[in-house]
Parts: sequence; C-alpha cells; structure tokens
Amino acid sequence: KAVVSTQSTGEAVAGVIYQPWFEVQGKETGRTLWGVVGLGAFGFNRQPVPEGRKIITTTRSHMQQSVQDAIDSCKPDKLIQIGGSGSKCILVIEGLADAYLFASPGTKKWDTCAGEAIIKALGGKMTDVFGKPIQYHADVGHPNKTGVLAAMRDFDFYVSKIPSNIMDR
Repeated sequence: KAVVSTQSTGEAVAGVIYQPWFEVQGKETGRTLWGVVGLGAFGFNRQPVPEGRKIITTTRSHMQQSVQDAIDSCKPDKLIQIGGSGSKCILVIEGLADAYLFASPGTKKWDTCAGEAIIKALGGKMTDVFGKPIQYHADVGHPNKTGVLAAMRDFDFYVSKIPSNIMDR
C-alpha cells in the first residue's frame, strides 16, 4: 500500500491511498482512492453504516490495554480488527466502519495524513483520541503520540467516551 499526502499550514489537504489487492469482478486489479479537501473524494463506493450501530475498526496486531479500554468505553456493536492505518481509513471512508480508534502512540504522520485528507474531503474528521488536530508541520515529531480517532459521523460521541487518562495506561 502506498500512502501519499501533501500538507499546507500543517493540515492534511490532499491524499492518495493505493490498495493493490482490491478485486473488481473477480480480478485483482488494485485501486486508488484520493481526495482533496474542498473538492471531494473519489475511487470508491461509499455506503452508509446502518443507523443505531457503532462499528469500530482498530489494530489487529498492536492491541494494548489502552486501545482495548478506549474501545470498551465506546461500547461498539461490532469491532473490525485489521492491519494498516490506510486499511482502517478505507473502512471509514467506504462506510464499513463508523470510527477508526487507536489509543496508542503506534502510528506515524505518514500513516494518517492521506487518510485524514480523504476523510475530511468527505466531511468526516480525524484527530488524536482527545479531539485535538493532528499536525503535519515539518517541525513536529513523526509519532502520533496521543493516538488516532476518525469518524464520518458521531465524532463528538467517540471523543466524549475516551477516558482522560487513557494514554497513561
């Protein structure tokens, strides 16, 4: 998977995610999802997550107590565990998950910038787990030290459920 992004004023403004294993009519062709804030997002089919359901996507291989506690605090109806930040962003982008939640410092700026731009181009939001913007300035550190939270709807619900000491666990 290739993830490419551009930044201006420290914000994600455009992003491209290439998914090489995507199948079309039984043939593995790959696909490119892309978006520009203010223009839109393209290369996928979006479906709405059924109302009244909370579906969260998170890590498959880096489950820590802080991640589990954050997920438990949101009481999801379904949990989808998958590898790769781009893959989790795609689930949110396509409407297969309500939220991407990772309460751990395990992701880096290059993992989240393209996905954030596409999510923002669709009207969604990505921040750290406390609702603070992720900064992409050249002079900020690479790790997303306070985790990642992305959602197309009910963003404030997810932020409100995160325990304030979650990153201390």
